Amino acid sequence: MSQAHALYELYSHLPAKEKRRFKQLIDENEKVEVFVEGVEKGLKEVKLIQEGKLPRRTFADLKREIANEK
Repeated sequence: MSQAHALYELYSHLPAKEKRRFKQLIDENEKVEVFVEGVEKGLKEVKLIQEGKLPRRTFADLKREIANEK
């Protein structure tokens, strides 16, 4: 998967508010670093969640996970 394709796939799954923010970052010419491996892993997880093979998580769950990693 090319970086452009991975970025598009990620973008297509963002909520409308985040899409606007993403476009704004591009318009402001800010440097946006995207780690392709992370994007690909995230896309695989999204597909598994959609297929019911992984449990759905809320934003609060993700915040707790991040806090526990620190």
